[in-house]
Amino acid sequence: MDPLDLERKDFGKEFEEEVKFFLEEKLRFSDVRGGQDFHIAPPGQKNQIDACGRYNDILFVFECKASGRRTKKNLRQDILATKERARMVLRSYKYIPEYANCNYVKFVFITKKIEIPDTEKDLLNKDTEPHFWYADENMLEYYSDLHEKVGEYATYNFLADFGIRPSEDEVLKVAAVKTKIGNYDTYSFYAPPKQLLKFSYVARRRSLNENFYQRMLDKNRIKNIQNFIDAGGIFPTNVIISLKHGDKEFVKNHDLTGSEVGVLTIKNSYSACWIIDGQHRLYSHAKSKSENLIPCIAFDNIGIEDERRFFLEINREQKPIQPDLIWDLEGLSSPDSFKGIISNVVRTLNNREPFLDKVYIPVKGSRTNKLVNMAAFCNGIVNSQITKQNPPSVIGMQNPLFTEVTRTITNRTASSLERFFLSLKEVLNEDQIDFVFGNAGIPIMLYIFEPILAHIGRIPAFGDLSPYTKLIGEFFNQNYSTYDDLRKLRSETNSEGARKSIARQIGLYIRKGVRDRLFWPKMEQDEFVSEIISMERGIASVIAEKLSEVTVGWEKQRVPQPIYAVAKKRMDQDGTVFHENFSLGDEIQIITRDDNWKEVFQDFFITKTGFKDQSELKLAFRYLADVRNPTSHGKSVITDKDVLVQAEIYLEKFRKMIPIIDDIDQEVGLNNDSEEH
Repeated sequence: MDPLDLERKDFGKEFEEEVKFFLEEKLRFSDVRGGQDFHIAPPGQKNQIDACGRYNDILFVFECKASGRRTKKNLRQDILATKERARMVLRSYKYIPEYANCNYVKFVFITKKIEIPDTEKDLLNKDTEPHFWYADENMLEYYSDLHEKVGEYATYNFLADFGIRPSEDEVLKVAAVKTKIGNYDTYSFYAPPKQLLKFSYVARRRSLNENFYQRMLDKNRIKNIQNFIDAGGIFPTNVIISLKHGDKEFVKNHDLTGSEVGVLTIKNSYSACWIIDGQHRLYSHAKSKSENLIPCIAFDNIGIEDERRFFLEINREQKPIQPDLIWDLEGLSSPDSFKGIISNVVRTLNNREPFLDKVYIPVKGSRTNKLVNMAAFCNGIVNSQITKQNPPSVIGMQNPLFTEVTRTITNRTASSLERFFLSLKEVLNEDQIDFVFGNAGIPIMLYIFEPILAHIGRIPAFGDLSPYTKLIGEFFNQNYSTYDDLRKLRSETNSEGARKSIARQIGLYIRKGVRDRLFWPKMEQDEFVSEIISMERGIASVIAEKLSEVTVGWEKQRVPQPIYAVAKKRMDQDGTVFHENFSLGDEIQIITRDDNWKEVFQDFFITKTGFKDQSELKLAFRYLADVRNPTSHGKSVITDKDVLVQAEIYLEKFRKMIPIIDDIDQEVGLNNDSEEH
């Protein structure tokens, strides 16, 4: 940003708006006010308030100080002046109708990009000045990030950090068994997740105390576990809690051998229950549609050193479940499910040539002499979608392998793949077989099998498959005929995107060989659109990341109002994250908005390897949008080849600066997400 623009910009006012947005949109406080025309003072006097908002009967008042550049600054006089204004607020806030019923006031002196001496922070020490607090922009960023992941429950952690207590009628009562584990008093109980979370606190290392131990929440893990629970899944494991002294009451009803049975009441603190292990499960349960209670073990009145030690011991001893074992168990535990069918397809193939005892299945023994892991095979079937009723290339008819009868679709799919790979084995040399029948090669072949199946249009016989497998053999003989060629190919196909790219190359070779443009007709466009959609999401994430560094209120402060309104509405309706609702058209408008462009995105996009100017960037977005949503008179069309070529050029420029979000394993489900850590 131009230094002169930096000097002219009113960073203080922008920061006030940021704090107000934070209070209203992130913490969902009521009656958020502030600004140059808002005063809390006796009638006829002035006392301008930067930002304030109400939570029940507690009024939070913020004094905001900001700079355009990170700087050290003496704010002693500002702090003392704030204290004077605070005294006036205490005498007169009940003159404001919205705040007349408030019984408590908290004053927060908050800075952005300003470092003040510790001696000045001491002027606002909460131990000596219980009404006054000091914070900086990190507090806004932390709780904004937490809100994005857990929604309203972020507010309770915020209140806990400011010493706010629940009202007397806010309690959690559960039946509990009290017993000793080692030298520790513990309570075992089942609790409604939504109620438990009101009183729960997680000592995360990005919170106000860096001696804490928990990692930050993973939004994707919460979503995956939530989906698992909504589908009927359960976790028969306990959430581990540290129950703080004085925030509970236990009334014994019965004695058992070594235990007491009674009613445990949790109260008096939004941080009564510190979560040692199980934070993802707890938040996922609370966000799910499930009415199930969640099992808990609470240690009574232990210190943070014990909590940290328990956390480390749980994580040190806990081993992640192998994906192969998860897939193996899917077929045994839920054979009629989507993943259970796929598991049993692979299990069936392991009993037939050419895979007889060549698939690594954990319950069958060691990996010795195995060609492929069960997880690689199963994930390949998921990604190729060959067990779905309407896979991508089957147009105008149902998948010939599909039926609602579990045993039939399992046998049809296994028999068709058996014939396909037997036919491949006849046309490949030994080195090629080692690759094609391995962890990288099988997913590639499954991508190709799906359009072959669509082109044949029925359950394929060996003779139906032979023309296609001969062409696959020719492709490998022309391009990967030697051991060194295949070793290089193996090193280049570690990612799913690279495997799909090789599959497309083979698909183009088959199309030429069968002389039929209807073989995989939308291959280039479908795959390209998938990449563009991933890029669209990647750009949205970069926008959110970059603008949130400027202000946590970026959604309202830095997004054009019509785009904000639509994204906010969708977010409220379906629970998506705000920026996940941006289209390419929205994104270019946000990026090229004057303040965003000058302060953030000009230097990001205009580089030697990027775009030469804003006009070229806009053109790139237009080309990607034309491929992303190709329509004519309301109908989908195949994009002109020249447009595809130009869009690919621009997409490559984006790839150099934007991390693509890969969606490949989304349908596989939890994979290792059932593991808390």
